[in-house]
Amino acid sequence: MASHFITSTLEALAKYPSRALFKQHVPQNGSPSWVSISYETFLRDLERSAAYFVETLPGLGLKQNDVVGLWITGVKYSDLAHIYGLARAGYVPEVLNAKITIPIIRDLFAKTGGRALIFEPIFASSVGNDFELPTLPIPELSSLSTPSSALPPLPDVAPTDRGLIFHTSGTTSGIPKPIPETHRWINSHAQVLWPRTWQCYTDGRPLILNNIGSFANIGSAVAIAYLSWSGHCMVQTSKSDFEVDEFLAMLKEGLNALFLYAPWFSKLLNIAKSDANVLAALQGLSQIIYTGAALNPEDEIWATEQGIPVTAMYATTETAIAMVTPFAEKGILPAMRLIEGLDYKFIPTRGLEASDLDRDSEHRVQGGQLFDLFLPAEADNCPHESVRNRPDGHITGDLFEEVKPGLYCFRGRNDDWIRTGKHFSFCDTKSIEDHVLTSCADLVRNCVVVGHYKPGVVLFVEPTKDINSPEDEAALKSAILERISAFSARLIIHERVNTLSQIVSVPSGSLPRTTEKGNIRRKAVEEDHSAILDEIYAGLEI
Repeated sequence: MASHFITSTLEALAKYPSRALFKQHVPQNGSPSWVSISYETFLRDLERSAAYFVETLPGLGLKQNDVVGLWITGVKYSDLAHIYGLARAGYVPEVLNAKITIPIIRDLFAKTGGRALIFEPIFASSVGNDFELPTLPIPELSSLSTPSSALPPLPDVAPTDRGLIFHTSGTTSGIPKPIPETHRWINSHAQVLWPRTWQCYTDGRPLILNNIGSFANIGSAVAIAYLSWSGHCMVQTSKSDFEVDEFLAMLKEGLNALFLYAPWFSKLLNIAKSDANVLAALQGLSQIIYTGAALNPEDEIWATEQGIPVTAMYATTETAIAMVTPFAEKGILPAMRLIEGLDYKFIPTRGLEASDLDRDSEHRVQGGQLFDLFLPAEADNCPHESVRNRPDGHITGDLFEEVKPGLYCFRGRNDDWIRTGKHFSFCDTKSIEDHVLTSCADLVRNCVVVGHYKPGVVLFVEPTKDINSPEDEAALKSAILERISAFSARLIIHERVNTLSQIVSVPSGSLPRTTEKGNIRRKAVEEDHSAILDEIYAGLEI
């Protein structure tokens, strides 16, 4: 594989000049509508963007291989052109989404070595005039000229150097965790993982599928690399949980496959149960992949019985795609196999019982050994060394059970991260708990954050002093909320404790704990207090 990921991407883009690479969502009179953009057009736009950055950024004191922040809305075609244009100019784009704030950008740059910030003009008031590094508004793509001379050569890079930088959907101590993607990682994703994930097109016909979320997030931002390698096309959606009429309109644009997060796919299946047109549309697709969470068993069974061509996929920002349901093996959802050609392996998890899992996973577990997924350091899509959690590689933190030889099912997590919010994004509960215990040491003796696969998080606290009245409880909650407000403001919205209703006070020592170490048992807290939690979740607006 070529070292710099842009080299192979440019070669791939040149193979299919007249094919549609991207269908830009441009609604007409309130109805879904799209404009096709060819491989050749995207390549020209990429080169115009690259030429602008080649001409402009050295004047800001930047040199090739510097990390440059690119703060984008994540909803515009031009976002993709500028990500790849900045990379073609020889820089390392650190892609920042619309939810990021200037204080968080400063913290991220301190970790990644960011040297400048290029920003969407709508963020100008946030950037202001006192940002300590060079700043530059993103130009309108249509205003850029075609380069009059050849672009300079790409810089020399090693396969394990950073090619792009993204971030986790949750934060650690109030800061999204930077996830650099190496050149070999991106090339492996495009040339090995993607073709073996979409098992429905093996004859060279183009796959036409939707984007999965914002172009500022890895699932859609890396799309150009993997789509171009296989000659495929992406249809832009108006939002990740697009409406049914938009789905049906996309079919008329040639959509023949779906790529969805499990929560929205579950809603689509529920609609299909009472709408014959939607059911027929799902049945007529070549392949549907869902990811991000498990479907409930009833949906898995129903989709299989109806002949809907659905497959589960396991992927993370750190590891890319790792497992997918074999398309040819029917009736095995949600089981998955490791993708061939990857140097992964499962290693037994020690010291963890089924009763320690979240409620859904405990109900699904079949009594077998639980495994961690391990990526050795030499694996092409082992994450960058700054991300790895072992000297010899990386363990994902997700748990799996082998249900049949070579077939594995997801069985929850083995760390302090949960999934919460509208899109079940990651949340580091320990960083929130640690901050509460530090900032409220005179108020809170112990605490735990819950909310796995729920609309938001809830903080349970054991106060240092007895609560003798509703007034005492209200005063305690108000004091906690005030002390953690600055910290919460730095978190992504689904992680924040913003309201009094998200704090529950319980008597000291009453939270369930493990027998041996006395650690608070998160899942048991959720089960013991399920009634009050259901009321809280029903009223949350995240």
